[in-house]
Amino acid sequence: MLMTASRDELIHLIESMADDQVETLLHDARRISGAGIRNGWPPKFAGMITDGPANGSAPEYIDSTLAQGFGSDR
Repeated sequence: MLMTASRDELIHLIESMADDQVETLLHDARRISGAGIRNGWPPKFAGMITDGPANGSAPEYIDSTLAQGFGSDR
């Protein structure tokens, strides 16, 4: 495995850190890398709409869904 100079420097810095600092760094690294994020089926938006017309392809239904903020982070 080819290691970049930055990755090598990071490893050396981690090796010199106190254990409590490593835990903090690990938490940040997981957050940045997206580790622990569920990437699978079904997607997050599945089942999010609980009201509206029975016909999901009706223009009124689509408009009401978009007006409620479909796809936005709340």
